[in-house]
Amino acid sequence: MTRNDVARLAGTSPAVVSYVINNGPRPVSAAARQRVLDAIKQLGYRPNAVARSLRSRRSWTIGVIASDSAGGKSPFFGQFTRACEEVAWQRGYSVLFGNSAEDPARAEGYVRGFLERQVDGLVLMRVPVSADQAEEMRGRVPVVTIDHAAPPFFSRLAVDDEEGGYQATRHLLEHGHRRIGFVGGPLDITPVRLRAAGWRRALQEAEAAAGSEAGLIEEAELVKGAGLVEEGELSLEGGYEAALRLLSSPSRPTALFASIDGQAIGAMRAAADLGLRVPGDVAVVGFDGAREAAYTVPGLSTISQPIDEMARHATETLVGAIESEGVEPVTKIFSATLVTRGSCGCPEPRLHR
Repeated sequence: MTRNDVARLAGTSPAVVSYVINNGPRPVSAAARQRVLDAIKQLGYRPNAVARSLRSRRSWTIGVIASDSAGGKSPFFGQFTRACEEVAWQRGYSVLFGNSAEDPARAEGYVRGFLERQVDGLVLMRVPVSADQAEEMRGRVPVVTIDHAAPPFFSRLAVDDEEGGYQATRHLLEHGHRRIGFVGGPLDITPVRLRAAGWRRALQEAEAAAGSEAGLIEEAELVKGAGLVEEGELSLEGGYEAALRLLSSPSRPTALFASIDGQAIGAMRAAADLGLRVPGDVAVVGFDGAREAAYTVPGLSTISQPIDEMARHATETLVGAIESEGVEPVTKIFSATLVTRGSCGCPEPRLHR
């Protein structure tokens, strides 16, 4: 069966069949689209993807590489990738996905493998690349990075992580907390380091405003393992273990800010296992805005990233660069928003009225 056979049965031109199969570039009426789809089903027609690629000089695929060290345990990456795939599908592209797991060699392997498969573009989610590999990509495909650091010829999207960490800590300070601990992932991960910087800035401002005699914090406590900071894997388990260490201390904090929602949820379980009430004995705020945060008991207060919006913007930016030569790279920093629920001491919203 050929495209001409489909066109004859559907009562359309072969060009209209092409527009339906390729989801463009010209619009097709709903009635004509349905006739073409019915004809394709009746005839068992299968488009030749290889021929399509040769004609268009595209593979109609996008590579998405994440750097999830917790092996899929952080909801951010799953939600972001799903939103990327949805937009790509709407634009007629398929998605290849890889997880570098914070391993530079693995990241390099995925980039090279996707380039060999002739993807039309790449989305790199917190994936560092060498200068040589960045230069290699520069001459072959457009790239959008979800990170704070990237070569100037890549498009770059990121959330304002430091401001988000500052907002979370300021909110806990407004609830009257003074000993606010930080449960973070490895601090060599840029977003984690920036969220920790926002937490530290808020505490230092509070100390300065209260006067040195208030003794809210000691500078030495703001480093790992010195009273208010514990590192853990970016996962439920990592947050649980780090919070256990912080909350078992004789001078335990009365509030925790976690670098991702998964860690915050793990910290809430650690508090429960130690016989501590959330928020009565220890308040908790996370970062991400994961859907799961609304379903904990109490609900998890969080700094919400516009994950779906970021993913849509990243994919649309990439597709635009693929389909229009000479497009200049863009940089966009998204704002994060505090969402309050019961875990910080705010009124608990109801999910259903």
